[in-house]
Amino acid sequence: ALVHGRVVPEVVLKASSRTGEGLNEVMEAVEQALLSLNAMVEVLLPYAKGELLNDIHTVGTIVEEEFVAEGTRVVAYVPPSLRGRLKPYILK
Repeated sequence: ALVHGRVVPEVVLKASSRTGEGLNEVMEAVEQALLSLNAMVEVLLPYAKGELLNDIHTVGTIVEEEFVAEGTRVVAYVPPSLRGRLKPYILK
């Protein structure tokens, strides 16, 4: 189905707000679309940067988290807005 003359959707789903049929599939598709925007990062955050660690926990998806002498090492999927703020601490 064409939404706009130049836009062809990647996913087309059928759902009913009245019966709830198909809503789980819609939620899964939205989650996958949002996750696809995220990038995996590995960072070493100094303990003084606890607000950044909190932001990762709030808006990211943690893969690994390890407390080391220098700070907290985290591997996570994060949105572009947070990735920019983490850039000084990215290991790889």
